Amino acid sequence: MVVFSDRPIVRLEELYGRGHRDAVRKLHNVVEYGYFVAVLGARRVGKTSVVKTLLNHYGYKYIYFDLSPYMGLRAVSFRSLAPAEIGFDEETLSGEAQLSLALISLKLKKVKLTGEAFQTNFLTILRELNNNYNRFIIVFDEAQVLAFVKGINYRGLLQFIHNNYRNIVVILTGSMPGLLEKIISPADAREPGFARYVEEIHVPRWSREETIDFLRKGFRDNNVSYEEENLHEVYEELSGIPGFISYYGLLRTRGLKHHEALSRTENYAISQWENDLKAFLKIYNSPLYIHVLSILSKTITGATWSELQQELEKRLGNSMGKSTLYRILTNLLKAGMIQKQRGKYIIVDRPLRKTINKLEKTQYFLLH
Repeated sequence: MVVFSDRPIVRLEELYGRGHRDAVRKLHNVVEYGYFVAVLGARRVGKTSVVKTLLNHYGYKYIYFDLSPYMGLRAVSFRSLAPAEIGFDEETLSGEAQLSLALISLKLKKVKLTGEAFQTNFLTILRELNNNYNRFIIVFDEAQVLAFVKGINYRGLLQFIHNNYRNIVVILTGSMPGLLEKIISPADAREPGFARYVEEIHVPRWSREETIDFLRKGFRDNNVSYEEENLHEVYEELSGIPGFISYYGLLRTRGLKHHEALSRTENYAISQWENDLKAFLKIYNSPLYIHVLSILSKTITGATWSELQQELEKRLGNSMGKSTLYRILTNLLKAGMIQKQRGKYIIVDRPLRKTINKLEKTQYFLLH
């Protein structure tokens, strides 16, 4: 059954794509072993659907923190960590733990909550949940935002959970794999800590064949007429990202014609990439990243190392060290901004290329 939706999928029978179903299976295996896990992939590729399908299909009890609204902010209050979903019966908790849950959920408006008090109350809840359940899951969706949360020591908190609560598993999702890796395992850390035990599961894009099959079945189920070439255009323009493709399908079922639905979906995709790109540049605050992205956005076939080096030196008016360019390209690769194909660096996401061109026209790049 094909479902066009702008919300995450939560039922296994509605989760489309072999890679996504495989991700659920792998995630289940990792959770059962008790390892912390990072679910990685591009924005709107289906990470949240994979996680929520796991929770629903296997009946796990959980607390879900959704940090996606705070992507791109320079500073985030610890109060933003109020749970988005509480997936268990709160009545099973002791009075003390119920009070702690009410505090971190910000249900007690008149009580002043400090970062230290948040951590203490959160750990009080987890201690009891660890004793009550053989497996309990804490989810931090778009966990790279944790790096910007003020008032708590998130890395120490995760380390404490790892060391003391063996029945609790933490799932971290991230649309920028390199940034999430930097957060959980910083280069300057004295000890690897819990990061040594974080498994990685990558959620893939859809192939051309999967995209076309998904749209065909969905249009057939919803009596939507279409031209075959339209399906290929959707795949090309949306670069195989399931969330955007499903959004396009949803617009078509609401009566929009192909070109209008695709245009609206592209604008939506550009807005999402704009948030991600601005968040990335706040961490890697260097004009060199801007220049590399600008160069690659102008080519569909990509550029070799030497071509990039030559163009950068032309723009900057001086030589470019190999180690500097290597660091820039490595960080862009890890962030999912670019890929390396047949010896060339390329931006595979058309909406990202359009986002870069848009920001250049608004002079956003010139200000950073």
